[in-house]
Amino acid sequence: MSRAIKVTTEQMNAMLEYYANFLQYQENSHIIARARTENAVITFYSTNTVLFQGISELSEYSYWAEKWGLKTTKEKEEVKSLYENLSAIGSDEVGTGDYFGPIVVCSTFVSVNQIPQLKQLGVKDSKLLTDKAINEIAYKIKDLIPYSLLVLSPEKINALNQTNQDNFNFIKAFLHNCAINSILKKLDNVKYDAIIIDEFTPKEKYFQYLNNHPQVEKNITMVPNGEKAHIAVAAASILARAAFLQELKKMSRQWKVEFLKGASNMVDKQAIELVKKLGFKSLSKVAKMKFANTERVYDFFHSHKSNINE
Repeated sequence: MSRAIKVTTEQMNAMLEYYANFLQYQENSHIIARARTENAVITFYSTNTVLFQGISELSEYSYWAEKWGLKTTKEKEEVKSLYENLSAIGSDEVGTGDYFGPIVVCSTFVSVNQIPQLKQLGVKDSKLLTDKAINEIAYKIKDLIPYSLLVLSPEKINALNQTNQDNFNFIKAFLHNCAINSILKKLDNVKYDAIIIDEFTPKEKYFQYLNNHPQVEKNITMVPNGEKAHIAVAAASILARAAFLQELKKMSRQWKVEFLKGASNMVDKQAIELVKKLGFKSLSKVAKMKFANTERVYDFFHSHKSNINE
């Protein structure tokens, strides 16, 4: 997670002097400078707030908080408000609550001068929008902002889950890191103030999932309800959801079944009907087998003593 402290001007000047060899001054009215150490990023805001991010953010934060007995800020209030008017990369995923269909991760970049336009177009948390609205907004913004989108099919998800039993978080961490690295390449030398991921796991666990990955972007911030923290995350959630809906539609045409979203009892019934027609092997091609739905489907056939092709 991120940590922030409120300081006096004198204290901030002392911190700026301490990090002098790591400082990069910003051309931004909200940010004075940013210090990039080996394992941490310290951002100095014009509001006299200092934000600590990165692997060693806790030790950096603790040093100053203890040195001056500073009152810490509440992340849900202060830190989120810090991000709202910055140029930021936002990353979000969809499909992890749906039994059928892929997992989709999208990372976007939104500069501060694009924020009003995106708000005017209705960009907000995709969970608050209808499918129709999501498709309409996604169509409008896909050519306005840079983005990188990754789609992982149910078959690939199931294959990965056979080698890693730590639910879907390791898959999400891998996809987020890949999408972020991809958009950073697209941006090249474009300046950004933060990389925000809608929090799905503690930052320490996130980096553990990426232990064996050769290229890990460490300057990231996990923010609960990231769609509210910055519109870049909301835009990412919309583009990802639109891509998920498109993939689910393709899959429905291919299998001649109108696959349902979510993981309800109605989804169980649909899965049972699919297995009755095409056998259990078909399920692993369209569904995320680690969901509890799979066990309920197996229990149904076991209790009914049905002879279904494996």
